[in-house]
Amino acid sequence: MSKFAIEIILSVLLAVIPTLAEAKKPLKVQIMTDFAPQVDGDSHNIATQFMLDIEKQLNGAIALNFIPASRLREWQQLHTLQDVCLYNKAKTPERLNNALFSHYPIMAFPANRLVVYNHPELPQSVSLEDAINKYKLIIGITSGRAYGSEIDDYIRKHPDSFMTLAGTTSALRLSQMLFQNKVDAIIEYSAVFVSRHGKDPRTTDIRYLSVANSNQAIFGYIACSRSDQGQQAIALFDQALQSASLQQAIITSHEHTFVPPEQTLLINALKSAFKTPKP
Repeated sequence: MSKFAIEIILSVLLAVIPTLAEAKKPLKVQIMTDFAPQVDGDSHNIATQFMLDIEKQLNGAIALNFIPASRLREWQQLHTLQDVCLYNKAKTPERLNNALFSHYPIMAFPANRLVVYNHPELPQSVSLEDAINKYKLIIGITSGRAYGSEIDDYIRKHPDSFMTLAGTTSALRLSQMLFQNKVDAIIEYSAVFVSRHGKDPRTTDIRYLSVANSNQAIFGYIACSRSDQGQQAIALFDQALQSASLQQAIITSHEHTFVPPEQTLLINALKSAFKTPKP
């Protein structure tokens, strides 16, 4: 082989090798969250564990960097930066205009409950209108959180009727305020409240009231920046979430987390969502 031919081959190889190396680099994504996994990988959080499972499923195609942020700040970062994703987020019309969402959910929750302490006189189901105006309840909520379309719509129309807290610890602080009688009620998932305070003897006086006219099941999705990086990330997340093994892991986890009748409702909702073809 001539020296000229060898030089051509070498020049081609030198041009291709960096491209191949670059192609193998994982897509780096900043995961803003009000809950960051521990260093040892133990997430203590179902949705966070699913994100770690998705990263593993993608086998090096994506690298997730968890960064603590309040609910308000995480959305601000998503709108400002190009490589930010959030998880376990409900879809709302406003959010759909400002973020890219995964087609498949990673979580399903029963409707939020009105959690009350030392209020045996209240009915098991109550509208927010009656809770505030008829029963004169002070209701605490977390800034930047989506509670479901019906509840969100009422909060948006009556913001001054609620006590709003911001920050990464706002949900925990609200539940502490509930026990201290600084608020009469908070809006929260019953399973989340039980997980957080199940060993507290005061929970014997806690009630979980249905909020009239609210959705029965709420999905949590992955949301990413409206950018090229965000679009690539969403494509990878949906690719992983199409895996039958990962879908089954999500379903099994919900079976272990929730009890009937909510368990059946959520499992059926997830199965239906996973069967919905991606457009």
